[in-house]
Amino acid sequence: MSNSIRTRTRSTAMLLASFVIATLAGVIISPRLHAQAPAQSFDVVQVAPGVYAAIGKNGVFGNGAFIVGPDSVVVVDTQLRPSWARDLITEIRKVTDKPVRYVINTHWHGDHTLGNQSYSAAFGPNVTFVAQTNTREDMIARGAPQIETQRTKTLPDSIAALEKQLADGKDAKGVAFTDTTRQQTQTQLTNQKAQLAELMTTTVVPSTLTYDTSMVIHQGDREIHLLHWGNAHTRGDTVIFLPKERVVITGDLLTNGIPNVRSGYPIEWIDTLNAIDKLAWDNAIPGHGNVQSGKVQLESLIAYFKDVVASVKDCVAKGMTLEQAQRSIDLSKYKSAFPNFDTGGNTSAIERTWTEVTGGAMQ
Repeated sequence: MSNSIRTRTRSTAMLLASFVIATLAGVIISPRLHAQAPAQSFDVVQVAPGVYAAIGKNGVFGNGAFIVGPDSVVVVDTQLRPSWARDLITEIRKVTDKPVRYVINTHWHGDHTLGNQSYSAAFGPNVTFVAQTNTREDMIARGAPQIETQRTKTLPDSIAALEKQLADGKDAKGVAFTDTTRQQTQTQLTNQKAQLAELMTTTVVPSTLTYDTSMVIHQGDREIHLLHWGNAHTRGDTVIFLPKERVVITGDLLTNGIPNVRSGYPIEWIDTLNAIDKLAWDNAIPGHGNVQSGKVQLESLIAYFKDVVASVKDCVAKGMTLEQAQRSIDLSKYKSAFPNFDTGGNTSAIERTWTEVTGGAMQ
């Protein structure tokens, strides 16, 4: 195997950046990007020569990516279910017969890691699983117990509740089902049963190679930079940067909306986003949503998080409670930028920022 790895220290200059409040939001697919043939679980899009985004569809809400080199493939993130990972392996094999040699997990959450076992099964012991040091620790300490809780309580309880709703003909709030809402609930039940069935044979496959602040995988003449700037979406986020191809792969640091911040660090997250903004790239493969061309969405998110943090700090200084702050803070100017603004994204961001500002437990 010709790939080699070297580590280097983090450049503090990457932490310095300015931001521009975006006037147009959303996710843009560049005409230079090329879609592959339709697939069951993913829209596979060639972002640059040898660099492919795998955009989840048909309920597969997490993205992946793969990078084809002279003699092997690097995969980024492995989805929530091993079956979805197997679907992506099928798509990779349509592009190349080269084996997968590295699997990079951008963070520990299950929708980016629980398909790892499918790569071990398909490509054997030569696969190296790579992540930031904290991600490996959290996969073991938090990921494995979370699977057990989902197997034994979370999913069984949710399935039982959905079955009762369908039997009663009413949703969780007691509202009678329409044909549409009944079908939606039935689909949700079917998906949860399928997820539970897979969880019974799912195991956490932790990283076998870790780094602290940065490392580089050399794939022929391509450099694949792995970068970590501190606490953000999790305490172990990895950004993958391809300087030659001018592509970044961000995990859930960047999505098509307000990223999930329930276990994140909004104040520190801003530093990481500024560092990503400072890199020279044209296309971003986010953790969820379509490939993004340009930095409009990123800079909208920077501006949003800065406003959330400033607003929460102001409310705390005035002695408000969290409930008073939630009523007081108006960030509605960002609705057009983030489709999940009114469906929990903004509320969650304010709550988590409140916890961080007031020194609460950041679990």
